[in-house]
This record gives sequence, structure tokens and C-alpha cells, in this order.
Amino acid sequence: MRKNLRNSGIDKKLVDDVLNQNEQRFRLKLEKGLSPARAVENLELAEIIDVQAIQPLLDNFYKLTHIPIGLNDLKGNVLAGAGWQDICTKFHRVHPVTCRHCVESDINLSSGVAPGEFKFYRCKNNMWDAVTPIMVGDHHVGYVFAGQFFFDDEPLNYEFFRAQARKYGFNEEEYIAALEKVPRLSREAVDTGMAFFMTFANMLSQLSYSNIKLAQLLEERDVLVNVLQKTREDFDRAQAVGNIGSWRLDLCNNVLTWSDENHRIFGIPKGTHLTYETFLSTIHPDDREYVDGEWKEGMEGKPYDIEHRIIADDKVKWVREKAYLEFDRDGSLIAGFGITQDITERKRAEEALRLSNIYNRSLIEASLDPLVTIGSDGKITDVNNSTEIATGYSRDELIGTDFSDYFTEPEKAKEGYQRVFQEGLVRDYPLEIQHKDGHTTPVLYNASVYKDESGKVIGVFASARDITELKKAEKALKKAHDNLEKLVEERTGQLEKAYNSLKESEKSLSEAQRMAHIGNWDWDTFTNRSYWSDELYRIFGFTPRKFGLPYSEALNYIHPDDRDHMNNAVKRAFNGEPYEIDYRIISADGTERVVHAQGEVIFNEENNPIKMRGTVQDITERKKAEEALEKIQETHIKEIHHRIKNNLQVISSLLSLEAEKFSDEKMLESFRESQNRVASMALIHEELYKGNELDTLDFAAYLQKLTADLFDSYNLGDSGISLKLDLEKIHLDMDIAIPLGIIVNELVSNSLKHAFSAGKAGEIHISFCKKESFAANDDIPGPCPFCTGKNNLHYILTVADNGKGIPEEIKFPNTDSLGLQLVNLLVEQIDGYIELKSDSGTKFTIWF
Repeated sequence: MRKNLRNSGIDKKLVDDVLNQNEQRFRLKLEKGLSPARAVENLELAEIIDVQAIQPLLDNFYKLTHIPIGLNDLKGNVLAGAGWQDICTKFHRVHPVTCRHCVESDINLSSGVAPGEFKFYRCKNNMWDAVTPIMVGDHHVGYVFAGQFFFDDEPLNYEFFRAQARKYGFNEEEYIAALEKVPRLSREAVDTGMAFFMTFANMLSQLSYSNIKLAQLLEERDVLVNVLQKTREDFDRAQAVGNIGSWRLDLCNNVLTWSDENHRIFGIPKGTHLTYETFLSTIHPDDREYVDGEWKEGMEGKPYDIEHRIIADDKVKWVREKAYLEFDRDGSLIAGFGITQDITERKRAEEALRLSNIYNRSLIEASLDPLVTIGSDGKITDVNNSTEIATGYSRDELIGTDFSDYFTEPEKAKEGYQRVFQEGLVRDYPLEIQHKDGHTTPVLYNASVYKDESGKVIGVFASARDITELKKAEKALKKAHDNLEKLVEERTGQLEKAYNSLKESEKSLSEAQRMAHIGNWDWDTFTNRSYWSDELYRIFGFTPRKFGLPYSEALNYIHPDDRDHMNNAVKRAFNGEPYEIDYRIISADGTERVVHAQGEVIFNEENNPIKMRGTVQDITERKKAEEALEKIQETHIKEIHHRIKNNLQVISSLLSLEAEKFSDEKMLESFRESQNRVASMALIHEELYKGNELDTLDFAAYLQKLTADLFDSYNLGDSGISLKLDLEKIHLDMDIAIPLGIIVNELVSNSLKHAFSAGKAGEIHISFCKKESFAANDDIPGPCPFCTGKNNLHYILTVADNGKGIPEEIKFPNTDSLGLQLVNLLVEQIDGYIELKSDSGTKFTIWF
């Protein structure tokens, strides 16, 4: 073909320039929209040639050869052309019938031409055409056409064309004029032109095919580059997800590279110059020597796969390192590749698992029940201490032996664990453990399979519960069951008797309620209906009916002054606090009566109130009797106090008469002290007789009268001794008031007798208050440590003087003085404590 091109006389440079221009424009066309991924057989000629680049070439070729030329696709479309004749453009291609003849000729008559060849054919409009195919690979995509023309060695049939003009309605003269312009070519010129056209078609074919393949390769390259980039990104992500970094060592070029994840694991920024020392500096100090030694042995051929700690970002991490090293023929290291995996979490999990195993083992050993694990062959794989105790064999002796050997029924035991493997579990399987010494223990075994991570059954876990006590209970239950029918029969008879008795009891109860004036009631809180006994109706003055009064209506018959009292008691009962109170009612006939009521609320399992019940007793007559009795008792007690006071005064008078028989001063003083003591007691009964209360005494008022009587008894007159009283109004009962009065009598008498020298003035000070008032009194010193710690000491009595004080020879409380001995005894009698201070006078403080 190239030879034919050379022989054609066509400027090859011109063709090459045009084709190169076509190639550049074609590449641009591919980049803009033509997808190389499309199959070649699916491409059309318009998609693989650049008409703008080829059209100038065709124009120049026509100027040189005067041979009309065109490029057509397989559908008859003319994509480019030059030298088209007026007979075609103004006549044949315009009329629909002749145009169809042109297209049919291009498609049908031009078919069947092999690549590298050309074909002459006369079109249906009676002019010559020559055609050669355009191929892309093995696929036919179009044609190069030469025509229309006439050979110069053949006559022109004018009559045929005139007839054709008339047939299709052409202007005959214009049609013949256009016919005259159609080129007359020699066969040699046509052959030379077709040689060029074949070469041109072949170059188009080859160039188009090469460009398509190039575009496909470029596209594949881009895809591979994108895949490689994506793979690299995925690789980096995979390393980040798996906490696995990588490194590569090229000793030939002295280059060490780390992946991004490797930098992150070691906490070394990217861009840092990497050396072995850089790596070694991150190793935990305790592991550095070990890692260095392993690396050196790895360089000599030992596999390098180790775990150790590093310090990165001030945190301790665990890593696993594995290296694949390459050596030359001399055994020298030339390159290497390795991975670094952050296994910190795994190490933590392993440590947690280790501690968990210890904890689980502790739980197993803490169990009082025998626990055993059994393999699929029935051999014991582990036991706890309780199993050793139950069998009498040690753990080492038990492991590896058959589980069924330690029971009184081995076959039954074997059947039991085999059933577990078949069914997954057994519950309450009865067996008897045979101890080494011969005694047996009845147990209930519960067992289930346990599996590995893949779900495969690897053994049985069994626990035994000692049911010795349960067996005893079953035996006792059986014995009880044997007697049950007899007991039921007896009980049935008893119930019949009880039923009959109950009927009688109902009558008796009603009569008893009437006699005791006690009525009972039930109140259903859901239905708000109540039941009243007959006696309750009588108490409230109503005729018995089917249902009792609702609570809200019954409340109207309670005395207005007692209604809140009753209502509050009912509210407390609904909070779970039963009540027992007295209150007044106004019966239906207007009579006021006093009743004693008891009530409680019944709650269900959810602690909701469902029922309330109680009793009401008419205690009007009893209250009247009690009030009368109280008046009689009050009169009797006052009479008793009066008589005791009179008797004590008689004793005092007798002592006074008896004293007149003596002249000795000491004897007279003894009689006076006895009189004062009797007078202090008589004064208490006199105060109780006069007062409104029968068993408690206003002790402050009593002390005022007692001290006044003592001063009169000693005839002090204008002696200059004064009395100061700081007394809080406090009521005391007789058991405390009488001994305390005698104590005050003794202490004041001592002060009057001994505290002051003859003719010298002084002051006696008595204070009486509660303990909490003590600290507020600035005149009284702080309490003693012994007394502040005792919760039962509530009151303080102080008797003090500013006299000369107690002589040193008198040792308190161990003294020979009868008066002070009496004081100590009486303080002890009231469970009190006495304290003496004599630094500036004498001061007795009594806590009780």
C-alpha cells in the first residue's frame, strides 16, 4: 500500500500532517466524551474520525486529482467529501427516489469489498463509483468512496440521462449541463487514486485502532492508579483499625520507612529521621536490653517475633513486633520488612482474664457443694475442695479418673453425664456419693454442657447438692402423710362440732355483748357497706337493720367536741396504727353517752386497705363510777396526808416535852434536830393536803416555808444572817421530796449552827433548778465532769454559806457527823451525787 502511495505521486508529508492533526484532535475527542471502555464493534465512524481535520485533506486531494471523494458510514451517511458534482447535489440527492438510489448504491452495491482492496460499481443513477472499506481492527466501520465519474474510454449515453430527467421531472437542459461537468477519468488515473484511497483508508483504520487502544490503556492505567491509591488508603485504614503498623528497611540504599500507623504507635512524628537508635529510645527501660538482644539475634537468622513495652506520648504501651529479613548469599542482611501491632488492649484483656480466672476459681472453691468438670470421655478434668471432702480423695487423685467411680450406682452416674452430652443439661439427678471411708452422701446433681468459642461442646459442668436433711424431711413428711387421713377424719368431726358450737356461740356472743354493752362492726372500704351487731344498734339508739350506718353518717352522732379526735384516730388506722380511744356520742334519742372504741384496718398483699373492723363499748356507767371513786380516793388521800401531818406534829410535841427533862446542851440539840427533821416531813404532808395535787409537790414553795421555819426554830432574830433563794418552780413526787427536804433541813441547820461566829453576819444561799437552766445561771459554777455525762441527772440543788467553812478534821463524805452521814445516805437513796467545796465558806451541790 505504501508503494502504491509512493507511486501515486501524492504528497506523503501532506497526508502525514493531516493524519497527525487528526490524531491530536481524535485524542481530544476521546478525552471529551468517547469512552474507551466501549467495545470496538459498537463504535461508529463518526466517533473515531475528526471530520474537520480530514476535510482539508480531501479538498487538496481533489484539486490534484479531480477525482470526487467521500467518507461514508455503514448507514450511507456522508461524513466528509470533495468534488461532489452538481448532478448529485442539485438533482440525484434532491429527488427522493434518486436520493434513495444513491443511498442504496452506497450501502448495497459497495458491500463485499475486502480490506486492502477496492471495487468499481455503477450506481443506480448510471454513474461510476469506486469504494474501499475502512476497518478498525477486524470491524468494518465505513467506506472511502471515489465518484461519481465516467471512464474516458466509454461513450456517454445521453438518451438514457434525458429519459431519466423526464422520468424524475428534472430540467432536461440543466440536467444535461450538469452531466457534462462529471469528470471523465482514465482507468490508470482511477487505479492510482484508488491506491491512495486504500492506503488512506488503511492509515485511518490503523490510527483509529491505535488511538482507541491507547485510550483504553490510558483509562486502564487511570483505573489501576485509582485502585492502587484506594488500596493504599484502605491499607492505611486497615492498619489504623487493626493497630498494626509496618516498616521497610533497604540497607542497599540505607533507607528506613515507616507507615503512618507505625509513627502513631511509637508517637514519633512523620518526617523524623529514622534510625535504629530512634526506635530503641522508645523501648521501655526494663525491656530495652531484651529487645536489642533479640534484634541482634534476628540479624543472624533467628526468627524475630517478640512482645515488649514502649513509652509513647508518656504512656506505656504493649506491642508485638515481627520481622521478615532478607540476606544475600554471604548471609549479610540486605533488606527487611516488619510489622508492629499495638497489643495494649489485648494485654489488658489478658490481665483482666487472669484476674477473672482467679476470681472465678475463688468462687468455685467457696462453694459448699461439690463441683466437677467432666470431659467427653467421662473423665474428671477438675474439682473443687468440696468434692475432695465429699469423696475423701485429693484433687490430683480425682483428675483423670472416671466420674462414675465415686458413686454407689456407677452405671446410673454414667448414664447421667451421658444424658447431659445428649440433651445439654440435667436437673436434680439423684445419686449417692461413695466416700473413701465407706459412708455415703445423698445428692441431687445439676449439670450442663460448656462450649468453646466456636460453640463446640468440650465438657460438662456438674454441681451436687447435699440432700441429707431433705431426705430426713421427706421421711418425716411420709410419716405425717400416713396419719393425714386419720387426722382429716378427726378434723372433719371436730369441724362439725365446731360449726354447731359456732351457732351456739353466735347466740352466746350476742347475749354477752348485750350484757357487757359491747357492739362490734365491720366496714368494707370498697363497697362502703358496714355491718353492725345488735348491741351496737342499741348503744346508738337505733333499731337493727341489714346494713349499719356508713362512716360519714355515724360520725354525725359523735359529740362535736370529740369528732376530730375520732376522725384523726381513723386516719391513723389507715396508716397501719390501730386505735383504742374513749369519746362521747349523742344517741338517736338525744342522750349523751361515753364509749370505749377499738379499731384496726385490714390490708391486702399489696398493702392496700380492704376492710376496717372494731368494737364499741358503752362505758357511761363505768365512767360515772370512776369519777365517784376518784373523788373518794382524793378525799381519802388528803385525809391520810392530814393524819400523817398530825401524827408527825404529835411526835414533834413529844420530843419537845421530852427535851424539857434534860439540861445538857448536846442532848437538847439532838432533840431540836430530831424535831426539825420531823417538821420537814410534816410540812410536806401539810402542803400535799392543802394543794390540788395528791402525789406531787411544788418544791420551791416548800423550801421557802421550810427555811423560814428553820430560821424561826433557831431564834436568829437580828443576828445578821440572811437567806437568799434562787428557786425554779418544779414539782417532785413524795419519794424524792421527803428525803430531799430532810437533806435541806440538815444542811441549813449545819450552816445556822456552825458556819458563823457569834455576832458575825453572813448569808445562806439556796439554789434549785433543772440541769438545762444550770449553764444559763452565771452565779453558779460549771457542772462536774462526772455529772454531765449522766443522762438521768435532771435537777441541781445547791446549799451554800459564806461562813468559816468545815473544819479540816471533818473528812467528807467519810465523817462521824450523824447529820452528814444522814445526808449521804439520803443522796444515795434518790440516786444522786453530792459535791462539797469549802474554799470560801461551805457549798454543797446535789445532782439528782
